[in-house]
Amino acid sequence: MYHYLPPPDPRYLRLHAACAQVAYLSGAGEYINNILRDIETTRVLAKDGSSADLLNFRLFDARVF
Repeated sequence: MYHYLPPPDPRYLRLHAACAQVAYLSGAGEYINNILRDIETTRVLAKDGSSADLLNFRLFDARVF
């Protein structure tokens, strides 16, 4: 037996599309993709502080609410 979810509210889809377009146009999406790629490949933080964004992202991700 399948339980189908109702379709999403079109207003939320429009809001999501607008947010995605702003992220794309601002370059935020590429920045986030770079951080996510670095998380997968970086095992040691740089001594010169150049990996501060990576550390900040990981600490933010690990927060407990």
